[in-house]
Amino acid sequence: MSKTAIISIFAVLLLSTLSLYLYDELTKAEMKYEFLKKEYLELSQKIELLSQKSRYVETKLENSTKMLEELRRENEKLRNDVETLRSLVAANPERVEIELAGDMDSRFEKIKDVVREASTSEIVLAYSDMINLSDGVYINGQKFSFDYVSDQNLFGGRDVLVNPEWFLVHRVGDCEDVATAMAAVLKAKGYDVKFCAGHREGDEEGSKHAWVRINEGDVDYRYCVDRVCTLEVGDFGDIAEKCVEI
Repeated sequence: MSKTAIISIFAVLLLSTLSLYLYDELTKAEMKYEFLKKEYLELSQKIELLSQKSRYVETKLENSTKMLEELRRENEKLRNDVETLRSLVAANPERVEIELAGDMDSRFEKIKDVVREASTSEIVLAYSDMINLSDGVYINGQKFSFDYVSDQNLFGGRDVLVNPEWFLVHRVGDCEDVATAMAAVLKAKGYDVKFCAGHREGDEEGSKHAWVRINEGDVDYRYCVDRVCTLEVGDFGDIAEKCVEI
């Protein structure tokens, strides 16, 4: 065999061995690439999940911080309201008795005068800051309630209206007293207020009733338990004989 043939055979064997080696290395590289690609995708998914969780935690933390601040503000307001109520009770305003007599127009004029005068008093203004309305009248998260006591029991049958300042502190009176007090408070809060008199729906033959009407609806008491009545807000179907703007 000639020298040239031997060299050719050796070259072919070398190239074949090198090709097999390179093919093997390329196959290993491709497998490693696929493995790294899969690992990269898994890590990317984990990073995205962690980013989502991080954003969720940040949002939750931000909301919790806002809620905490809101609770602190509400707590501070409640503390202030409690202190205000204590000071109002301690002030113990004098009870003024306003005789209601004559026809309905005359009675309404007296009520309008009482409301207009009371709506700028310190006690009524303090209550206007504390009171909020939704489905009821609330102070410190509790529905405003009062003890219903008729004029017969309070004044021996005389038809008398007490001043809103006294009623708000003592919470004792009849429908005209609570309606007048609420008219003063709601007027101080900036509502357009009407004072109404008439009957409750289904009670046209019963005794006369008084309540307050604002743009949100009627402010009135629906039920009384053991003479304690809770003020509600809504359309109660009262049949007004007369309503006047205060």
